[in-house]
Formats: sequence, C-alpha cells, structure tokens
Amino acid sequence: MQIGGTLKIQLEGEKKRLTSELMGVEEDKYLVIKSPSLQYMSHVSNLLYEGNTVIVRYLYKGTVFGFKSRIKYVITNPIKLLILEYPKKIENQNLRKHRRVDCYLPASVRITGNTIEGTIIDISREGYQFTVEKSKIESSLKIFQVENETSVSFKLPGVEKILTVTGKQKYIIEDSDSVKIGILFDNMTIEVQERLFDFLSTAGA
Repeated sequence: MQIGGTLKIQLEGEKKRLTSELMGVEEDKYLVIKSPSLQYMSHVSNLLYEGNTVIVRYLYKGTVFGFKSRIKYVITNPIKLLILEYPKKIENQNLRKHRRVDCYLPASVRITGNTIEGTIIDISREGYQFTVEKSKIESSLKIFQVENETSVSFKLPGVEKILTVTGKQKYIIEDSDSVKIGILFDNMTIEVQERLFDFLSTAGA
C-alpha cells in the first residue's frame, strides 16, 4: 500500500464500495484512511462505527489486493478519518498474464476525440499504464471511463517511427496530483507487435 493511494472499501451491511485514501500506516498496529464521501448515501453513516467490519481493496501495479479489517476509531474533528486494525492477512489476485516492464515513454492518448499528453510508466504484451498530471486535465476527467476506446502513440527506445495502438480502458486510479489509466490492447499491427515484443524481450519480459 502507498500513502495517498486510492482504496475501495466495503462496510458490513452495505453492498456498494466506497472510495477512500490511505493517509498513514503504523506497521502491525493500524491504518489511517480518509472517511469516505457519503454524498447521496447518508444512510451509510450509520455503518461508520467502532467495531464494524470493513473489506478493503486496492490496485498496485496491476494486482488487486484485499483484506478484512475492523474500524478501531472514528475521528470527526478536525478532519474525518477512520483508524482500521492492521490486517492479519492480505490476499492478491494478479490481473496480468504477462509481466510488465517499468518504463518512461512520453505518449499521446486519444480518447473520445480528446488528445492527452502523458507518460507510459509500464508496458507488457497485453497493455500498459498511462499517467497524466491531474492539473492538465481537470476539465476532461469525465472522458476516463472503463471500456472507453483509446488510441496511443509513442516511441520505443531505438525506434525512430511513432507506434500507434488502439485499446480499451480497464481501470482508472485518481489521486491528489495524477490520474493513472490501465489500458488493454485490442488491435495491433504485425509491425507494432514485432517492435514491442522485441523491446519487451530485451527487457526480460
């Protein structure tokens, strides 16, 4: 878990998952998270009590992690926080069939007619993770939707030609200063495939 990372929490007695943020950790003792926004869900406030069970899930480098905990304390002043018991066990489910390679590749992603300039920070044979500074796209956040079609253009090291591949958004992670998008390739020419696979093989993937 990363401080500032997005968490999805599910309280006992409520089916919907709420969005929170990890604020702090005291290893083997407790976690500090933001109390989730309850806009249009005022009934959920009754479930934010000490001792209630909570299931926490988060995404880290393509793997979904999850654990069960309990609320130790509810803090309402000066800010709203939840103190959770430190998890005894964290389970994970790897979403990837192919290992990704960490990288830094300037890229342009086109989504619903909008072109976003950002960076590919990891890539595999099946997809990539794209990140962009939140301040650059505040007015365009609504275009980031799961299953939206995308087109990405980028250069690989040592390759002069710009490569373009289409895909679909599979997840969106929004934090205080950036937006990260996981995109799955759905159409790749033989030329792009060969160049990408050569790059990945050289990197050991």
